[in-house]
Formats: sequence, C-alpha cells, structure tokens
Amino acid sequence: MKPRLVLLLGIALVVVATALWHGPAGQAAARYTFETEELARRNLDYYEMPHITPFVEREPLTRRLWLAGEANDFQREELARILSGLPQVEDVQWIVPDGPRVVEGTPLLPLVIEVELAGLAAFGAGLLIAFFLFGRPRDPYRFEI
Repeated sequence: MKPRLVLLLGIALVVVATALWHGPAGQAAARYTFETEELARRNLDYYEMPHITPFVEREPLTRRLWLAGEANDFQREELARILSGLPQVEDVQWIVPDGPRVVEGTPLLPLVIEVELAGLAAFGAGLLIAFFLFGRPRDPYRFEI
C-alpha cells in the first residue's frame, strides 16, 4: 500500500472510532450529560438551591450548562461562577422565563468535534513519535550503491 493511502485510512479509522465511541458504541455523550447534570445538581443541593434546575445544552451537545429557576442577580452571578468551575463545564447560562435562549458568551464547539480533534491530535502525535523513533521508511525496491 502507498503511504498516503495508509495515512488516509488511519485518519478515517480514527474519525469513525471516535464517532462510534462518542455515540452508539461507547455512549460517552450520554455519560457526559448524566455526570455533568448530576454534579451540578449536587452542587446546587449543597448551596440549598433545590428550585434551580441544571441541564446540559444538547442541540448540539456542548460544554454549556443551562440553569432555570428563580434567583436574584447575586445568586445568578455566583452560581454561574461556581458551576463554571466544574472541569467539564465551559460556560454557564441562565434561562430567562419569558424570553428566548440568548447566549452571551463565546460560541462553543460541539462535543463530538472536540472528541474528533482530540483523536486526530493523538493520531498525529503517534505518527511523529513513530517517525522520530524509527526514522523515515525506506523503499524496499530501491537499490542504492
């Protein structure tokens, strides 16, 4: 096989494997959603805010946590600060009861894209390590004198 074809085949396998792991085969997206909402719920229970409902943005799945419920301005700011400190949460937004969902922060990549990029970065790092450990592959049909 030609080296380019092997490289493209490796990239395709990484993309397919990470998509399967994220979705139907590994259920990573479902686990991420459950664990993030559960951890946010535990934090809210610790701060005695049971009337606040946390949920992860799902269309598309991102690292944004939405909060719904009654709170004053101080509580909104502090809960957003506290919950944005969770390692799997990038942004925290509040839902306004009578308004549309407006995101005031920076746009986030969908989680499946983040997973694909991480998989491709690991594949590239593996290629670089193999190149520096074993050198450039030689053509077995080329004869040098």
